Amino acid sequence: MGQKINTLLFRAQRRLSNVSNVSADATNLQTSVWFANKRSYSKLVFQDKAIRDFLKKELAPAGVVEIIVRRYFRKVEVTIFVTKPGVVIGKGGSSINKLREDLVTKFKLPMDLKLDIQEYKEPYRSAKIVAEEISEAIKRGISYRKLIKNYLEKIRYAGVLGTKITVSGRLNGAEIARAENFALGSVPRHTIDSSIDYHNIHCLTKAGMIGIKVWLYKGDKFKNYVGA
Repeated sequence: MGQKINTLLFRAQRRLSNVSNVSADATNLQTSVWFANKRSYSKLVFQDKAIRDFLKKELAPAGVVEIIVRRYFRKVEVTIFVTKPGVVIGKGGSSINKLREDLVTKFKLPMDLKLDIQEYKEPYRSAKIVAEEISEAIKRGISYRKLIKNYLEKIRYAGVLGTKITVSGRLNGAEIARAENFALGSVPRHTIDSSIDYHNIHCLTKAGMIGIKVWLYKGDKFKNYVGA
């Protein structure tokens, strides 16, 4: 069996700085931007993960694409890319104010915490959103073959150059688990410079757990990169 490595971790060094590339695709930006010494480094890493887990749970209906944490001297900024910003902001900004208060209280962040909500206008360019939508549809009993073929077309129309989707488990309630692959275009997973967005998710059905993996190839970062 071949040795596997996470697609995003494999390209961690090639991720774009979110300081100099403000207009770049959110899925290609560094998710944590800060510097810390040996004493506080591990503490801040765990805090970043806890913040992301909390926000993904609280803002699940808003379609969270990416969460970026920036830390400066006595100052913290959290940028959230979502497909439905109105759900996060709420009527008159009531929801976002409550969310800011919860973050400050729960994680002991500075009182002047900056919470920036950005709209991700093309949801089918995000592997996370695609995987979550497929998962919800399979839970409702929709046929996975027809469903995934429809998503391949939607992703292609969004300007993505290549897509690969893998589903595995007891598909359609079969007695024996299996895996099926669906692809459109090319996905050069061995090319480090290629801009690939990846996400995997578990879908709990009546027959058992089904795994869903999505790869989206958006072009080469330095040659034919296509921004969102």
